[in-house]
Amino acid sequence: MRTSISRYGLAAAAGVAAFALLAGCAATGDATAESGPVELAEGEPGPPEDTEITVAIPFPDITMYSMYVLATDLGYYEEEGLTVEVITADNVTAAVASGSADIGVESTGTVIEAIRGGVDVDLVGGHYCRQNFDFATQKGITKVEDLEGTSIVLAGTPGDPAEFQRSRVLGEEGWDLEGVNVEVVYPGPGSESWTEFFVNDKISLQPFYGDDLPALEEHGANIVVEALRNWANDVQVAGSGWVAENPNTLVRFLRATLKGIDFMTAPAPGEFPENVDEVLDIYEANDFDVEALRTLESPWVLDGHLACQNLYFDTEAWDTTIETQELQPIEFDASQLVYLEKAQDLLGLTNEGPETLPYP
Repeated sequence: MRTSISRYGLAAAAGVAAFALLAGCAATGDATAESGPVELAEGEPGPPEDTEITVAIPFPDITMYSMYVLATDLGYYEEEGLTVEVITADNVTAAVASGSADIGVESTGTVIEAIRGGVDVDLVGGHYCRQNFDFATQKGITKVEDLEGTSIVLAGTPGDPAEFQRSRVLGEEGWDLEGVNVEVVYPGPGSESWTEFFVNDKISLQPFYGDDLPALEEHGANIVVEALRNWANDVQVAGSGWVAENPNTLVRFLRATLKGIDFMTAPAPGEFPENVDEVLDIYEANDFDVEALRTLESPWVLDGHLACQNLYFDTEAWDTTIETQELQPIEFDASQLVYLEKAQDLLGLTNEGPETLPYP
């Protein structure tokens, strides 16, 4: 395979530079946060230390980050004495480490590499514990050999470890790209940019998500792979210093977020969501276009199949990410999860891993 880097590659390079700069600042700063989690008291958490929380996400998405919208509109954060603002950031981990955001959602592989590089962040919980690997090809392309001499998308930006996972799943599902002469291009982050390339016949294969499907079907695309893996898609991170200073805030934030995701996925991930109408009403009230989602009768309409109701993450999820994204091994500090485990315990949950769901 050949690789072609678009202008969006500059953004990825800037992200690496930001990691390096932040790591240097963490190493040379005058003060450092205490290592390891603080001791949490039994029972209810104390009053929140910081009551105004900024959550950074990499791009707006109608369902992917909806747990924060739901927990706000349903009053769960207010019950905890918190207000939450969601912002977008070009480099979420850098925004969190620098203090521009308190908590962020970032791909698991990116977080692993940031921690390896010395960026001062803690992994405080999972976000999406499963990944769907759905791929579309242009009309007339029905086998991997038909891709010969064409351009394809496996990730939005060069260096995204998800590219290795997608290539691996394609191979496991009968679309092994090894030995096929294709050019891998990077249209930019966000699957809407991949779909724009696709419908303008610039690429022959792309990964896609549910909100891309109407445009792909209208274009006459072939859906050639639909697969689900119990691999952590992304995680929640917070600055190590902020965590040490705000343990009660973090537990309360996670508890409210758990309530939001439970409302979204009820009665259970993989089943048709019983609160779908109320959820879509909330999305619409927050200026999301939900017209297409209202017509879907699929249990995946809210992307609940990608979520774990307990925001699961553990050492196994960390190690699986390293294996499937072909990263260099690094040990996971599981003590970072004490705040998540406390929030889970308060709601009668455990940190059990995801069950395997039927898909599609």
